[in-house]
Amino acid sequence: MLLLKKQAEQGWHFRKINRWGFLVFEKGQPEKKNFSVDFFDGSSDELSEYLVIYKQAGWENIGSHKKKYYFFKADCTTPTIYSDPESYWLRMKKEWLWLLKCYLIYFPLGVACLGLLILTKATKNPLLANVAVRVILTFFGMFFAALPLGVVVSVLFSLVIYKDRINYYNQPERFAHRQKVLRDSLFLGGIGFFLGIIISLISGYSFF
Repeated sequence: MLLLKKQAEQGWHFRKINRWGFLVFEKGQPEKKNFSVDFFDGSSDELSEYLVIYKQAGWENIGSHKKKYYFFKADCTTPTIYSDPESYWLRMKKEWLWLLKCYLIYFPLGVACLGLLILTKATKNPLLANVAVRVILTFFGMFFAALPLGVVVSVLFSLVIYKDRINYYNQPERFAHRQKVLRDSLFLGGIGFFLGIIISLISGYSFF
């Protein structure tokens, strides 16, 4: 939100997030606006009503991502989207549950690939003994096992490190300034490295 605000002040207006997850901006006149990103978990039939509610509250919809994340802008005097900690907590919980639902389905696939490698370690079957096939199984086994674990770790990290986040429901800029990006990145990177080593050891044992 702060990034979109700073870019708008310099005349770069947010247009969309492309398929690779990069923010796309368009050059125009500088403007001073507040921005917000909200998570929507309703059905397509409820979307129009959802957008009308925010429009009536003074927030203009300027884009969306994956039909779940909706971007808004408003005058700096417009009240924030969430008016109490409870509704903001519900929003965060819905987003985390959606993320877990999206990614945890891959974990059994990863376990299945690694399990197949272990079970066929000494196989004489020409297909399963083929190096290329085993490399592919190893790659997808590691990827599908590590991806959902990363999401789980990120959610748990947010719950522990930023457990008071709901208290900033109407002060997003204050919360943004509280975040320590370098520390968080190093911590999560370290956990990811540790999990990667474990999965790599399992994969290496399975492969050879």
